[in-house]
Amino acid sequence: MASDLFPTSSEAPPGAVGLVIDGRYKILDLLGVGGMGAVYIAEHLTLHKQVALKVILAEFADNEEIAQRFTREAMATAQIDHPNVASALDYGTLPEGGAYLVTQLVRGHSLEHERTSVGKMPWRTVAHIGAQIADALSAAHAIHVVHRDLKPDNILLEPRDNGLFLVKVLDFGVARITQTAALPKSDLTRMGTVIGTPGYMAPEQAMGETITEKVDLYSLGVILWECLTGRSLWAGATLSDLFTSQLARPAPPIAKEVEGLPPELAAMIDMLLDRNPARRPESARHVREALRRLTHGTIAVGQNAPVIIRPAAGSPKWLIPAAIGALVVVVAIVGASLSGGGDPVKTDGKTVPTASERKDPAPGDSKAVIPAALSGPLEVLMTSADKRARKLAADTIAEYEPATDVPPYARNVASLERQSTCPGKLAVVERIAADADPRALPALELLSKTPRKERGCDGGDCIACLREPLARTIGQLEK
Repeated sequence: MASDLFPTSSEAPPGAVGLVIDGRYKILDLLGVGGMGAVYIAEHLTLHKQVALKVILAEFADNEEIAQRFTREAMATAQIDHPNVASALDYGTLPEGGAYLVTQLVRGHSLEHERTSVGKMPWRTVAHIGAQIADALSAAHAIHVVHRDLKPDNILLEPRDNGLFLVKVLDFGVARITQTAALPKSDLTRMGTVIGTPGYMAPEQAMGETITEKVDLYSLGVILWECLTGRSLWAGATLSDLFTSQLARPAPPIAKEVEGLPPELAAMIDMLLDRNPARRPESARHVREALRRLTHGTIAVGQNAPVIIRPAAGSPKWLIPAAIGALVVVVAIVGASLSGGGDPVKTDGKTVPTASERKDPAPGDSKAVIPAALSGPLEVLMTSADKRARKLAADTIAEYEPATDVPPYARNVASLERQSTCPGKLAVVERIAADADPRALPALELLSKTPRKERGCDGGDCIACLREPLARTIGQLEK
């Protein structure tokens, strides 16, 4: 029998507020109501900590398929331990039917609210938000969880002291879970059934075809496009019109819609929105790294056309634009250089030298390009979850000759991996902070994600002494 204590509308009934669930969670207020569930602010009575408590609406509590989706959301969210995913804390059943899911409480607003309030968002803000969404997707895809309903309403923005946002991806209720060691196979979609939100679904998803991780990348492309333009990408008087518009023609190139975008960002968004999933970026991890490079990149200006941008070794090839016409602002991937000469150009009151005037960085310069032979090991060191692989990559970088060809940030992250004691690692983190090179950021973030209780640490926190300096240095490099 469905519970009568939970709402069937946006109004919280008198019996819900003040109710204690499972003897632990006291409902304080209604946070919001969705299509099938309601979310409350609740207090954990033992820990005196506020949490978000989600329940199935009363009229759906006896629906087996919805109950299974609710369970699937709990399973998927519990498996994804990531700072950009609202963590699942508890799950249980209600005495009168239905279930509840407890997650961390995010103090913020949705990306949809931000987008509609602000209109066109600055590209750096969009890239910063997009990198965090891609990071969350990368974590989900690593355990074969495809979100399938990524949209601005399912993305919360929590304001930070530095003026930026911490992103939290929500609602894995329609996620597709394939067979893994941690999760049982669970795909509730029947043949021919379309799951997702019109306008954000990938074409293959809208047509009921095979679902892969690439559908989430397409949805991310739509989100980035809409945040930059301030309007919806796909629209129609009816649902049929919307799908027809989406399937009949490619997405308008973002560079024609928004002036002054870095060509790399425009090229990436266009590829995310490709109707052919095989032509989209290889993975969410590649998108994350590209967006991070853009947000931490060096601004250069050129007047020559065509201009070919040579990315640093190991950068995703799909970021290379074929040519750039007229005067453009180029956010260069680390190590990029502009071809051609021309007169110096002024931007923001400062004169930027042309390519012929610039000098190559001296050996050991903090902005020197990583040698091509080390691009692969550096990628492993920055992103791999395999400790043994990271150790081998660090050894390769540390032993490279001549050592003066290796930029300090690469030497530092290799040294950080090779250190076996907290004092040793702390000394390297302090060197990275002093160098202030944001290219070391991925390695620090990877280290910061070390579980607080990891096998081999005698039940304690392996990097307890590093947590504070790590957080401080990451914050410094993100500015």
